[in-house]
Amino acid sequence: MASGPERVLVYAFGSALGDLAVRMRQLGYEPLVEDEPRAAAARVARREDHIRGALIPAGFALPHRAGELEQLARSAGTAGIRFVAVGEKPGPEAEQRLREKGVRLCLWSPFHDSELRFVLNRTLFDATRTFYERDQNKVRHEMRAPTSLGARIVVGGREKPALIYNLSVGGCYLETLRPTLVGASLEVLLPLPLGEFRVAGRVVLTNVPGNLERANLPRGMAVEFQRLVPDARAAIQQFVLERARAYEL
Repeated sequence: MASGPERVLVYAFGSALGDLAVRMRQLGYEPLVEDEPRAAAARVARREDHIRGALIPAGFALPHRAGELEQLARSAGTAGIRFVAVGEKPGPEAEQRLREKGVRLCLWSPFHDSELRFVLNRTLFDATRTFYERDQNKVRHEMRAPTSLGARIVVGGREKPALIYNLSVGGCYLETLRPTLVGASLEVLLPLPLGEFRVAGRVVLTNVPGNLERANLPRGMAVEFQRLVPDARAAIQQFVLERARAYEL
């Protein structure tokens, strides 16, 4: 992020969200932590931090906390602010109260870093823009969603396992201790709900100790898909859409 870390308000009563600050910094964001309603609202109102998103405890669904959420929303004024409820998943009635207060995104515990990054990016940016392409100032038409799918990589006729850290119709990031060299061609066997698909790809980035191109990503490699057949494209699109909906209230 050439312009510096993106700033996100982390509003926590008590220590409810305090541990998120460390994880966010590791991912390249700048958390602005407040634990008092007036201070949080004042920070939003000043506009000097250009706050577009705020992580709030799921406990805002409690009736006696609703006023604090309304205060934050009023402070943002016409600039707007996107709220993300974080924590233990509440019941249906509490979720409805959050929706009524304008909360549209959620991140229920436990969650891994790729999920946290995905929700932060949907909060701060157009959801069609990915982490890599924001660096290059490009725009994509495909959403990149977090996954925990296991996959197999085929290189030179040999297979090795990998975890799919995130996925889109354009490519994926594979978590593996043995990434393939940049520029190499390979195949990825994707185990999706509609079936397993064998997809050709090319390595466009590697992340290894001593050569960390993205210090906030796990060890592995980014793969750009090539010659994606219609059935595979449709299966990936459906999977990504379902994953994205899992973070919506």
